[in-house]
Amino acid sequence: MQERVEKMFDKMYPMTDGVKKASYEKWMTEFRERHGDVLLEMTEAVEEAGDQTAEAEKLAGLFADVAESLFSKRGKISSRKQVDINCFMIYYIFPAILLTQSACAVILADAIRDEWRKRFKNSRQLAYTDYDTIYKSFNDKIFGMF
Repeated sequence: MQERVEKMFDKMYPMTDGVKKASYEKWMTEFRERHGDVLLEMTEAVEEAGDQTAEAEKLAGLFADVAESLFSKRGKISSRKQVDINCFMIYYIFPAILLTQSACAVILADAIRDEWRKRFKNSRQLAYTDYDTIYKSFNDKIFGMF
């Protein structure tokens, strides 16, 4: 499972660079095609567990362990890199989990969010939302300028 989670971060930088409505839709579709099965497997594991919260926390720990192993240097993740990882989590991981439409998707997403907040210092305010909310936000304009 760890190797499959690591692969989710393979295209983190092209997927978060200059995100626009059309590119976000394209990247999310590709992300779900490549990794939707492992996310569904995770939500199903939470659904089937006797203690759903404990199972979700275990999977959340796996996500955080993977981020640390992939991105830390000398045991620390730089502030800038942590911001990039957080953006990736907010734009892709959390919405893709919620798109599984599993009854336990929110339990898993909450567990990952909580683990992230505890483990990574620049993530204390991390929150998530669903795909539709993010996608629709690309239509919002500030003072009609953007």
